[in-house]
Amino acid sequence: MRKLITVAQMREADVDCLEVKDISSISLMEKAAIAFTNVFSGLIPEKYQSILVLCGTGNNGGDGLAIARLLQCNGYSCIRVIIIRTGEKESPDFLHNLRRLKETPVEVTYWNDANLGEMTENVIIDAILGSGVNRPLSNDLLRLVETINKSEKYLIAVDCPTGFSCEGELSANEGVLVVKDVVSFQRPKLNFFFPESAAFLRNFHVVDIGLREGFIDACASDYYLLESSDITGIYRQRENFSHKGTFGHALIYAGSTGKSGAALLCAEACIYSGAGLTSVSIPEEDRIALHTRLPEAMYLTIEEAWKVEKRDVFSAVAIGPGLGDNTLLIEQIINEAEIPLVIDADGLNYLARNQSLLKRLPKGTILTPHMKEFDRLFGESGSWWLRLLLAIKKAKEYQIIIVLKNRYTFIILEDGRVMINPTGNPAMASGGMGDVLTGIIVSFLAQGYTPKEACILSCYLHGKAGDSLAASGRSSVSATQLIAKMPFIIGDIKS
Repeated sequence: MRKLITVAQMREADVDCLEVKDISSISLMEKAAIAFTNVFSGLIPEKYQSILVLCGTGNNGGDGLAIARLLQCNGYSCIRVIIIRTGEKESPDFLHNLRRLKETPVEVTYWNDANLGEMTENVIIDAILGSGVNRPLSNDLLRLVETINKSEKYLIAVDCPTGFSCEGELSANEGVLVVKDVVSFQRPKLNFFFPESAAFLRNFHVVDIGLREGFIDACASDYYLLESSDITGIYRQRENFSHKGTFGHALIYAGSTGKSGAALLCAEACIYSGAGLTSVSIPEEDRIALHTRLPEAMYLTIEEAWKVEKRDVFSAVAIGPGLGDNTLLIEQIINEAEIPLVIDADGLNYLARNQSLLKRLPKGTILTPHMKEFDRLFGESGSWWLRLLLAIKKAKEYQIIIVLKNRYTFIILEDGRVMINPTGNPAMASGGMGDVLTGIIVSFLAQGYTPKEACILSCYLHGKAGDSLAASGRSSVSATQLIAKMPFIIGDIKS
């Protein structure tokens, strides 16, 4: 996993790179510009496109000047640069790149109201402020941003959009340049992962500019981005002479009259993700539906599911999908369980109505709320930033793991560390996806993975299955389709 750091820490990483690798800041800026142009060439391959590069007078503007020069050298023939004064004086690296750019045919002018109104180019590169902003834009810059936002051009930002706050609360009313793509240096910005960022950017691309990973790993931060290597490092390949007992026995306590579809999806996901045995406790009237769809699953009545002589065979328990008012066993399981628990959906709603149970949750219990379930459980938050901070506080307070579901799901561990899952896509926005995730988590718990490992594996692979299906051209992906994909996604893991 890759540690995510603040803008201030990234500046320190820049300085470290210059000192330890003994390179100049101009050389580092050139690397960044080359990395940007490589992504740009993939996004805008037509070299006849007209391009306007907007440059501030700091180092982000210096990046923009270098990018303009490199694009011209790479065959983009219709480039113009407008410089916007963003400080009392230009940075040395900006001036260096300005001198180099003036040796090319690229037209360079300074911003005024007149030439702003002459933006006829199809593509605009935003290199005005980047991540250097730490306060609201001045009136002139705000007016500039508002004008550009009305232009409906294809905008690509260097490192981050002008006016965008990389950490802390994001407001939809902020003066931020709205871009289609961002090319971020070395790491994505933390706020890229919050839903509020969708008002300002659609896609982000991360490029390596040669900073020292050892320095970044040593920075103080509790935020991490999951990678495929984390999955190969956790997943245990099946050995010869394994049998169903090797891979545990999951109990799924879910479903209610008219709502047992969620229980069936959860159970099917558990089976398809590799649990050795799966028992399902649902209302008697849905027993036939269970056996028709899942002959591999074993049925238990609610009365017998948690009897002393039964419970010893289980390795993990999932509570909640489609449970409705069928909540008879929740408190008993929470009070008596000595095996891992994952609680979702109506199980979370029951906890919200019975707050005293939170203190009785076994250490390492996994809660998997979406935004509304989280707010019902812990109180409403005014932003996703505040919601995440509250989740960190509650995970530490109750010594639980909170899987806060989102386009980029946050896995908050008992010690407050946050693992951000990058997989998944909007095609997965359909009913039952959360029930499937719960089934996958309880499956890995039953197989003997720790709660942390089960959450990382489940969130990443759940999203990757959705990505694989969406990549085949599906505009939407159903929960059933995703379940069927899971054995193949798991089978592709290479140790």
